[in-house]
Amino acid sequence: MRVMKCPKCRTESMNTFSVQGVALERCSSCSGIWFDARELSQLLAQDARQVALLRRGRDNQELEGKKGFCPRDGSELLRVYSSINRSVIIDACASCRGIWLDGGEFEKLFSAHQV
Repeated sequence: MRVMKCPKCRTESMNTFSVQGVALERCSSCSGIWFDARELSQLLAQDARQVALLRRGRDNQELEGKKGFCPRDGSELLRVYSSINRSVIIDACASCRGIWLDGGEFEKLFSAHQV
């Protein structure tokens, strides 16, 4: 199995964990989370208690503006404003459709999605 590098801090400290049967990867260094295609929208629709593991993490201003690279295929991630919360800029892979959220961004999207 190929070791995934964090798209932002580039460390090889990505840990796989499962939430509601969805396998995700979180960087143990910067707390960012990788979502494969369609996983983010699936988890945003869950009850708050079921996604509590995803709702932690904190902003890292140092990594916020940094370009990232897809941990699956290495292509440069596109930075786009989230349609759910325009204060969140998500990093998306045009090839595999995966999404990277920096630490704390899932909470911002989840809170806005629940309104």
